[in-house]
Formats: sequence, structure tokens, C-alpha cells
Amino acid sequence: MKHKEPETKPKQTKPKSPTKPKTKKQADNLAKDSPLASNVLHTVLTKTAADVTDINRILRGYLPLDQDLTGIERKRLISAKSRNYGFIVKAYETVDDRPEFIPPNFSLPNMKGVMDNLEKARDLVVIAENLQRLVDDFLLQTTNLSYRDALLIYRNLQTQARANIPGARDLFAQLRQFFTLHRRGRAGAEPTEKELIREAKGLIHGNVDGEMVIKNESPHVTGGVHEVVEDVGKRRKRGAEIKVKEEE
Repeated sequence: MKHKEPETKPKQTKPKSPTKPKTKKQADNLAKDSPLASNVLHTVLTKTAADVTDINRILRGYLPLDQDLTGIERKRLISAKSRNYGFIVKAYETVDDRPEFIPPNFSLPNMKGVMDNLEKARDLVVIAENLQRLVDDFLLQTTNLSYRDALLIYRNLQTQARANIPGARDLFAQLRQFFTLHRRGRAGAEPTEKELIREAKGLIHGNVDGEMVIKNESPHVTGGVHEVVEDVGKRRKRGAEIKVKEEE
């Protein structure tokens, strides 16, 4: 007798789920389908411009100065820091509880009215800062989308320029200059603080030739108005010097 092998049941296979046909993704610009691409700022700008005009008129009607404060004027005024604010509140509460210590020819109700405006001004600053942060975020996101679209144009022109497509080389060169131009290479550009410090160190250590004159006006009152006059050579040379002058 032949030995019968045990029967095995065939494995059941699960039915395959229908797959969606693959479609080629369109090479649309990145900002096309974004909510940021809509003209939402038109309504916002219209409403904000009207509201800001009203707020500007109200505040300027109350402020003692008609024009905006200069940097020097701002430094001379007392800021609304937490310690200053606490001092104001404590001083008011002190004479409010003990009227006999109110200074002569002093109106406590007037001080209370100014303090009420101070409270509202602090709240207004918080609202303005939150709005500023929101607008900055909106600006960053829209700039990022626009810049990425510009890069697509740049890379497309780069490819066409390499393929010697007529007219592409000149257009690509116009865009390429935004990646090759340096700040100090532009005529009339002011040097940055880092560039001035680097050049000053080069003069101090004798690595470059030339001179640098730094003038500082009224340093003890406002922190000074600085004027830098420099003539720094490109090549290293021993014996270079730096001249620093401070005018009071």
C-alpha cells in the first residue's frame, strides 16, 4: 500500500484593494493653491487703514507733542517698565490713603485720570504687539512662498541658459546678480558694524594698511552720534594704525 500524504488546504489570498491610478503631479507654482495666495490683505488693509487713521487722530489730540518723538526725546522720557509702573501705583495709593501727605497744588483726581490712560495704553501696546507678530508671521510665510516660486524661475532659466536657449543667458544673468553682489561692492554702500570691527582689528594688529577715524558726539548724554571715516587698504602691511577721536 502506498502511503498517502496529508492533504493541505490552499492558502487563501486576500483580495487586493483597488489602487488609485497614479497621476503626474502638475508643476504648478507653490503658492497657487495656498490660502496665502488669495487677496485677503485687500480687505484687511482697507479696514486697518481706516481704524489706524481714527486711532492716530485720537491719540495725537491727547499727546502734548504734535510730531513723533525723536530718539533723543525718547531717551529723556521715563519708560513704562514694570518697576516704574509699580512705583506710580504705590505713590498714588500712599497719598490716597493718607491725604495729609498730598503735595501742595496737587490734583489727585488728575493723577488718577492719567493713570487710567496709562492702563489703557499698556493694554493697547499688548494688542499692537500681538498684531505686529501676526503681521510679521504673515509676511514671512508669503515671502517664503514668493521666494520659492522665484527660485523655480531662476533654476528654469539656469537650465535654459546652459542649453543655449536664445535670450535665456541674459535673463539668467540678471537674476544671478542677486546671489553674487556683495554689500561693500555696491557704490555708496555703508559698511556694516561687523565689517568695521573686522577692519579695525586688522589695523590694530597691523594686517592692513590705512587709517580709521571714529568721531563720537555727545557721548555722555545720548550714547553718541558716531561718524566713521576710514581708508583701509586691501593688502596686509605692517605698521598700520587706527586713530580714535571722541568729541564731547
